[in-house]
Amino acid sequence: MSIEQRPVIAISLLSEIAQAISHLNADRALLFLTESAVSVTECLGALLLTPHEKSNTMIPFVKSFQEATPEPEITNDFLSDCFAVFMRLHNNAFGTPASEYEISEKHPVSKMSAWPVMLSGKPVGLLVMFKPENRSDFSFEQRSFLEIITPFMGSLFENLRLNNEMIHKNSRLSALYEISQQAESLIDFRDIYDALGKVARSFINFDVYLLYFVSADGKTLEARLDQNAYESLPRSIQIGEGPVGLAAKELKPYLTYTREFNSVLILPIEVSGRLIGVLTIGSRKPYAYRDEDIIGLRIIATQIASIDHMFKDLIRLKGFTERILESMTSGVLIFNPEGRATYANPEIKVIMGRQFPEGWSPFDSVDKLPDRLNELMVEALTTNITLESEKVKIRNSSPARIVEVNAFPFRNETGGMLGTAVFIKDVTEISALEEQLKRADKLSALGVLAAGIAHEIRNPLTGMKMIVQLLQSEFGVKDPRSEPLYIIQSEIDRLESIIGNLLDFARPSKPKAIDVEPEKVVEDCYVLIKNQLKKQNIRFSKTVVPNCPKIVGDPDQLKQVFINIMTNAVQALQPEGELRVNIDTRDDFVIVAFEDTGSGIPASRLPDIFNPFMTTKEDGTGLGLSMALRIVEEHGGRIEVQSVVDEGSAFTVYLPRKQE
Repeated sequence: MSIEQRPVIAISLLSEIAQAISHLNADRALLFLTESAVSVTECLGALLLTPHEKSNTMIPFVKSFQEATPEPEITNDFLSDCFAVFMRLHNNAFGTPASEYEISEKHPVSKMSAWPVMLSGKPVGLLVMFKPENRSDFSFEQRSFLEIITPFMGSLFENLRLNNEMIHKNSRLSALYEISQQAESLIDFRDIYDALGKVARSFINFDVYLLYFVSADGKTLEARLDQNAYESLPRSIQIGEGPVGLAAKELKPYLTYTREFNSVLILPIEVSGRLIGVLTIGSRKPYAYRDEDIIGLRIIATQIASIDHMFKDLIRLKGFTERILESMTSGVLIFNPEGRATYANPEIKVIMGRQFPEGWSPFDSVDKLPDRLNELMVEALTTNITLESEKVKIRNSSPARIVEVNAFPFRNETGGMLGTAVFIKDVTEISALEEQLKRADKLSALGVLAAGIAHEIRNPLTGMKMIVQLLQSEFGVKDPRSEPLYIIQSEIDRLESIIGNLLDFARPSKPKAIDVEPEKVVEDCYVLIKNQLKKQNIRFSKTVVPNCPKIVGDPDQLKQVFINIMTNAVQALQPEGELRVNIDTRDDFVIVAFEDTGSGIPASRLPDIFNPFMTTKEDGTGLGLSMALRIVEEHGGRIEVQSVVDEGSAFTVYLPRKQE
């Protein structure tokens, strides 16, 4: 199962997991993941174990237990059981290992299970979970979470190993300080060949210098020269053949001579027991090189090769980190302690629709982000606190978008500030889906209730109407007693109309799927309200984009949507007001915008206007906009509303265009 298919319980922590790896604070990242495992799985605690390099046992690396849980005694038997599980995994590293293994060692209050921590198909550790004794197996979501974080733990172990290896190599370099003091200023990390040549020439004389690199297949050595070629020094050599090939095979230095050079020193260069290349220098002087020259040059060459190797490791790690950041679906901004941007991944530029040049800062008076978003960034950079899941609506984009902001400071081992990372994710669609689901649940419940109420009311109304009609026929039109009966008849008709609306709301018909011209629907609606527009002296205008595409839908239902919005606009307009209808296209949508210069809607009421039974009219049912929104959503569209009190409102209907 891919990460994208995993349950939502794991997805909420993936950004924090990526943060831990990206900034290479492996110790703290592993502790964070272990604590997260305990929290999500509701276990008593967890141990992260690694194998000892020499002893047949496991070593506790990270532990996390709940405060109310006594920390268990780590016995040799327990570690031996864990090591047995680890070796069983190791011996079948390229098979398909299980995700969970039971530990036979007994614990007084808990059951124990081990989860393999893998890297490139090989085990590098075990995550032991302590479950309560009466606890059943992990849920599917909890197992999925553990299956997601254990590969991250494997990557962190590798980062930690590389970091420790670099620290170890740096300590070895310090022992050569006096020898390499002059040489270190000549080292150019971009090219080990040039670096070795410069350092070697600074303390030993030679007439020719070659560096053989191991070929991709590991079978031959290919030479690189710093001057004109010499026939007596071959350019390509099989490993194991001739003095140079033997030096490479045996990893031993050789002193020899050729027809052109009386002294030739052949020095294999290795890093951690692996052959990197072979250094060959020659002098026309006989006996030019002594034992101390060989020792000194070998030390310098090995250390420079180690530096080059570490530098390439750093480049790879940097590339790995950048690839993680660039592949994230969240936008990432990294700030230095001064609050200046040092990195912006591609997604942040897409989400915000702008560039973030190096050195950009939310503190600058110009080039700021939208207000609330800029305030959150300033707050995070000023207080050095963690911000979690802060949602901000960006209104200066079309359409308006909602983003989720997470920010956290990262520090060095002594607690000094290194900077702040800000993660911004576009959650517009997710938020809209959540609102749509909430509204759908509410409408479904109200629909059932409305249908029940409508049926219960309609039955007695029918009886009342029959009695009223009977009395009317008995009294006659001119009888004074008939006047109240006509009022009752009118109100019964009004109630029946409301009941009809309730039933339409409760049992919406499935929309047709035929070609519809939006302009034709608007024209039909205009005909229906034309007299009312003239009566109130309201100006009406309509603009249509040339070659407007058709939409696929139900013209009758769409007419119900448009007439509802237009009628509401007319009722909100004063005499001499204006109603404008604009039909346009954007991306895959046909957009029908209704703009009026009426009284507007207060901002506090905007979120509720599509709720059923929400109305300010004395004779309204409050179902019009609810039904309009449902119809549009069933057509695969949406409605956006903007309104300013005393200035007017704009209802914009988005409907999918017909795909040719």
